[in-house]
Amino acid sequence: MKHFWVQQRITFLVFTVISLLILAGCYLFSITLSKTSFASGTILLLCIFFLASYQLRKKISFLPLGSSAAWLRFHIFIGFLSFVVFALHSRLQIPNGLLEVILFLTYYIVFLSGIFGWFLSRTIPYRLLSRGEEVLFERIPMHRNKIHDRVKTLIFDDAQPEQGAALPDFYHKHLQEFFEGPRHQISHILHSERHLHQLKQKISALQPFLDEQEQVRLQQIAEQIQLKDDLDYQYIFQAIIKLWLFVHVPLTYSLIIFSLYHALAACAFASTSG
Repeated sequence: MKHFWVQQRITFLVFTVISLLILAGCYLFSITLSKTSFASGTILLLCIFFLASYQLRKKISFLPLGSSAAWLRFHIFIGFLSFVVFALHSRLQIPNGLLEVILFLTYYIVFLSGIFGWFLSRTIPYRLLSRGEEVLFERIPMHRNKIHDRVKTLIFDDAQPEQGAALPDFYHKHLQEFFEGPRHQISHILHSERHLHQLKQKISALQPFLDEQEQVRLQQIAEQIQLKDDLDYQYIFQAIIKLWLFVHVPLTYSLIIFSLYHALAACAFASTSG
C-alpha cells in the first residue's frame, strides 16, 4: 500500500511538471508572436493517437510491447495531460464553426467517458470479487439457464404424487420471473440485497407448510436463488463495462477523424493566408 501511494505521488509530480512545461512553452511562443495553436494542436493530436493506440495494444497483446497495466497507467496519464493541452488549444471556449463545435463536444464526451471508465476500473473489479465466482459475460446466460433448469427439476421432477402444490405455486408466484432473466439491476448497482432478503423471508414463511422432503428441496432452491442473484450481480457490472466501451471506443475513433480533418483544414488555411 505504501508503494502504491509513493507511485501515485510520483505520477502526480511528473504530471504537474509536464503540464507546467507545456504552459511555459506556450507562453514563450506567445511572446515571440508565434501561433501557439499549431504547437498545442500538434501535441493534442499526438496525445489522441497515443490514447487510441491502447485499444490496438490490447488486440496484439501477444507482442512484447510492455504490460497491459503499464499501458493503462500511461493511457490515464496521457488522457489527463491531453485535457491540459486541449484547454490551452481551445481556451475552453465553444468555437464558431460547425466542425469545430462537433470536435469540441466529441473531445469533451470522450474525456468525461474516460474519467467514468477510470472510476469503473477502480471500483467494479472489487465488487465482482465480493459476490460469487467471476463468470465470463458471454457465458452468463448459459449458467443462468442451468440454474433455472435445476430449480424446475427440484420443484416438478422431484415431487412425490402425495405432496401438495405448495412448491409449484410458490415457484409460479415468486420465482419463475426471477429465474427467467437478469433481475434487480438497480438494486445491484446500489449494492442492495433487500430484494434477496424479502425472497428469503417468503421462503421462511413457506417452510412450516411443507413436509420434511419438501423442506430439503426448498433449501436447495434457496441455494440456487443465491447463485442466481450472484450471477445477476456479475451480469449488471460486466454489462456496464461493455456499454462503456461501446460508447468510449467508437467516439475515440470519431475524434481521430474529426481531429485529422481539422488539422488539414487549419494547415490549408494557413498556407493560403500566408
